[in-house]
Amino acid sequence: MAAALTLTLSVTAAQADGFCETLARLHADAGNPDAGAVTVAFPDATAAEASCRAVLELGGIRSLSCNWAFDYRADAARVAFDLLASEITACAGDPIATEAPVNHPDSYDLLSFAGGISAALKDKAALQETHVILRVQAG
Repeated sequence: MAAALTLTLSVTAAQADGFCETLARLHADAGNPDAGAVTVAFPDATAAEASCRAVLELGGIRSLSCNWAFDYRADAARVAFDLLASEITACAGDPIATEAPVNHPDSYDLLSFAGGISAALKDKAALQETHVILRVQAG
């Protein structure tokens, strides 16, 4: 039976602990092929749903990858990415690495945090979509 996970992003400090608990749960459940849907509510848009899926990375590392699709280069995608990065920072500290954006013709911003957590903003020109991606490695 799939476990349901809820991830609510907000700009209020009072809810930061809830996000941190959810992030810790994602960490513990990373690599679980039965992980369920994650719901994200952004303050300036209607709630978007994403499915997290188990990923087997190089070297046998297991992680969960959660993906939210937006219209291509929509402002809401940048807002969502910035909010996600802010919430992760509140839980895991400042990013330990950033990758410079690339353009080929897709663009990609990546922030890596301690504990195998990352947030990415990726334009997919062929799909005419921009994706916000949360990746959490098994902890």
